[in-house]
Amino acid sequence: MRTGEVFALTWDDIDLEKRIIRISKTVYAKLKDNDGRWYLGTTKTEGSCREVYICDTLYKALYNYKKKQKILRKQYGKKYKKYYLEKINTGK
Repeated sequence: MRTGEVFALTWDDIDLEKRIIRISKTVYAKLKDNDGRWYLGTTKTEGSCREVYICDTLYKALYNYKKKQKILRKQYGKKYKKYYLEKINTGK
């Protein structure tokens, strides 16, 4: 996977039951953006949209991380930091 594709992943892209990661977007920066924001966009080509199978090592890491995330969300309640995607009007 390309670096931008990895940074664009959310839990919606990861199917732990089927052990598949669906790649359909990438992260990029606009050099003229003074706010330092990163943007999600489509992959470079249609062929870049693909599925990657999860090996045993990665499966264990993702499974344990998701489990830990649920525990921390419960432990911290409203103080738990959640990042979200903000729709930006690009004028297109």
